[in-house]
Amino acid sequence: MLKDVRMQGFHELTPVDEARERFLSKIHFTTDTEQITAEEALHRTLSKDVVAPVDIPPFDRAAMDGYAVKAEDTFGASPTNPVELKVIGTVEIGDVPTEAVSNGTAIRISTGAPMPNGANAVVMVEHTETISDNIIQVMNSVTPWKNVAKRGEDISKELVILMKGRILTPTDLALLKSIGMERVDVYKKPKIAVMSTGNELMEQFNPDVPGKIVDSNRIMLKSLIKEDGGIPIDLGIAKDEKDDIKEKILEGLRQADVLMISGGTSVGTKDLVPLVVNEIDDSVILVHGVAITPGRPMGLAIVKNKPVLLFPGYPVAVFLNYELFARPLLQKLQGHQYKHKPGEIISGRMKKRISGTPGIKDLVRVKIEVDENGDYWFVPIRRRGAGILSSITRADALLEIPEDSEGFPEGSVVQVKLLHYF
Repeated sequence: MLKDVRMQGFHELTPVDEARERFLSKIHFTTDTEQITAEEALHRTLSKDVVAPVDIPPFDRAAMDGYAVKAEDTFGASPTNPVELKVIGTVEIGDVPTEAVSNGTAIRISTGAPMPNGANAVVMVEHTETISDNIIQVMNSVTPWKNVAKRGEDISKELVILMKGRILTPTDLALLKSIGMERVDVYKKPKIAVMSTGNELMEQFNPDVPGKIVDSNRIMLKSLIKEDGGIPIDLGIAKDEKDDIKEKILEGLRQADVLMISGGTSVGTKDLVPLVVNEIDDSVILVHGVAITPGRPMGLAIVKNKPVLLFPGYPVAVFLNYELFARPLLQKLQGHQYKHKPGEIISGRMKKRISGTPGIKDLVRVKIEVDENGDYWFVPIRRRGAGILSSITRADALLEIPEDSEGFPEGSVVQVKLLHYF
């Protein structure tokens, strides 16, 4: 029996994709949810769509420093044919306007300040000339709603602004704060028990102890688990004895949602983990022996309805198999799936032409579309002013247009930096 369990899969190794699918298809665990404060929610995974309860901005506001006017009063204005307006007041950011703009009048206004009644445009201050304390000349005409951020321009009430399964970023938290959402529904972090096996292992480096090595696998696995949103539970080191291994396995299954074991998974006389797992009631080893190198002795099992990953003992094999099997498992348990992390650089093609500004480095927010071949196409976000916070949360990546570039034509190959998990 021992020989059969150890050699399971080693005569004919299981391809990686098949092994992963066989394992993940058996996982029906649904992570519980909880409600936490937005301050605590960084890198947590949304369990519900977030719907905006309000418009942002909540009122029409000036997008430039200048003068709130009736746009129609400026029609035909030019440096050679200026329009004269009477200044009847001032509105600073944070103020509530008390005066209304009527024909032939204007109100000084600061960026972000509420638009006064009657006004439907802002003339930039550099397009005016002061004649006296209460008289200006307008040198350029403006169209209705020019230089005005309309109510709801950033976020419209009842709009889904963050979707279930999204891993929350710092800009997402800023967005939540801006709409008054102090609490948010997220998936609970899965608990992952971690243990190592091997008579040769010790906790701390000690050159005076012959024949021993430090267990480095547990700290690596625990760190990877934290990075991927899980809560690691350290079970320590088990000796190469069936009773000790079994005791730690059962303890891990009692405490955690998932168990990860490193070492003791190959076919040597001290590789007892597959045998112990096989002898536990309600257990099945789905895969033992994967067609990869390094890391061939990887095992995947379900024990007492919980996922158990049997990693080889060598650290590189542990890391590579974690990437292949453990990370997709943690993603599934938290309701999301992604290939890339924030900050990664990926290549693709421009779906539309994008122009640059000579002498200025443009940072363009883009959406990513994936075609039927799995290729990436980048689409610039249309509304991307400095005050449009949702332009960051709607965007998938940043495209940099260098100072000496006129932009990128449609279809050109470019690189972008990801803003969130994708």
